[in-house]
Amino acid sequence: MSKKPSFDAENPSNMDRRSVVATGASLAAVSAMGLTSAVAQDYTPTVLITGSNRGIGLEFARQYTAAGWNVIATARKPKSADELQALADANDNVTIEKLDVTDYDGIDKLSKKYKDQPIDVLLNNAGIFTEREGQLLDNLNYEDFELTMAVNAYGPLKMAQAFVEQLAASEQKKVVTIASGLGSVSMAGRGMGGGMYYYRMSKAAVNMAMVTLRGEVEPRGIIVGIIGPGMVQTRLLEASGFKGQALTPAQSAEAVMLRIARLTPEESGKFYNLNGDNELPW
Repeated sequence: MSKKPSFDAENPSNMDRRSVVATGASLAAVSAMGLTSAVAQDYTPTVLITGSNRGIGLEFARQYTAAGWNVIATARKPKSADELQALADANDNVTIEKLDVTDYDGIDKLSKKYKDQPIDVLLNNAGIFTEREGQLLDNLNYEDFELTMAVNAYGPLKMAQAFVEQLAASEQKKVVTIASGLGSVSMAGRGMGGGMYYYRMSKAAVNMAMVTLRGEVEPRGIIVGIIGPGMVQTRLLEASGFKGQALTPAQSAEAVMLRIARLTPEESGKFYNLNGDNELPW
């Protein structure tokens, strides 16, 4: 990608404050996301985000855009993603790509298209939570099970496989998957109730996939991040039946992005909450 963000190279804190405020990203957060160092090196980092059409994914796209990154935002149906289209229309550092993470040929084609583009952060955000009634013991729907595993577990691993060369060629070298406390085996019996088999199993599976991935990509300097976004006001949370206080997508996205910025090689393959330094139990 040849697009460059618009900012004052002499004083990065003077970037368009209106765009920062509009996306919910604070100037402190923008600085922590690596903008200052990127300016100093005359290098613009790139993030590739799956599932960017709504919720946390859309907020990731908005806030990385505000931070001056090159943003490759993917969605299954870009033409109907009105807010994402508006973001791209208003910012020349945003590119929208059509992508379904269950379409492995499509993932390979996208990787080929960007074969010469270093990707600093591959953000596996796309996720699905199928009908909760179909995840109860007496009413299990195995078609939903296969779809949930394909999106939540297989998709992130395929994305990492397809874009490993672009990650290795970048400055930051981070592949990050949005996890969930519902994927923790240790926490499953602690007042979290039953059901939700498919979602829980898919999140446990993707955690294992990312831990295993760490062992293969570590020699290339790639950091594998596994981060829980907290309880967030999204369609997915609504479908889960959760009742209680939740973060807004903007709040969660900013916290996750700051956590990504702080990820170190020593933390690769470990499971963290969005703003914590202690590992979450498995």
